[in-house]
Amino acid sequence: MLGDNAHSRLVGTLKVALPLAALVLLSLLFLLSRGRDPDAALPYAQVDIDELLREPRLTAPTYSGVTREGDEVIFSAETAYPGAPDGSGARALGPLLRLVSPAGGETRAKAQEARIDPAAQELVLSGDVVVNTPDGYTVDSGEVRMSLDRSRLESPGAVTAEGPQGRIEAGGFTLARGDQAGQEVLVFNGGVKLLYQPATAAPPPAP
Repeated sequence: MLGDNAHSRLVGTLKVALPLAALVLLSLLFLLSRGRDPDAALPYAQVDIDELLREPRLTAPTYSGVTREGDEVIFSAETAYPGAPDGSGARALGPLLRLVSPAGGETRAKAQEARIDPAAQELVLSGDVVVNTPDGYTVDSGEVRMSLDRSRLESPGAVTAEGPQGRIEAGGFTLARGDQAGQEVLVFNGGVKLLYQPATAAPPPAP
């Protein structure tokens, strides 16, 4: 029994530590790129090296990890940049966040920009954020936050959504895992307005 508990604690620790280690390595890549000697570059690559020294960046980066609830987190972007002068953290353009449950259900969130804060273990999507859920909801928001070690999305501001029940307007929303495996709970809050749109009945057959 003690061995099983120790193994469970070790697995839980690694699920959090490994993704954070990947983010630290990402930050180190930015720091190392700043220290490159442009004189050591090949002549035909000189222009690119000079540009990278002025504004270090990574093209098409990908980050993946596992949350405490067992969901796989896959984050990708068109371009990533260091988010602070000391190289800690990062920001990304054209980000795509995928949250895949063990049962195969996938939630997607696209945005114009993202900020990764390893110290706070938080990912912030901003700028025309669109969230698509497996249950058929499409949620539009100005900002969506996610803890890197939890299967939880949250919007602190106004949102609009289209779903099976119709159009929804609210002051915010949270999306998290329920008690059952793979269950997804989407909650709208703050002055919720629902424009109910019943399913259109099929026309009767022609005589």
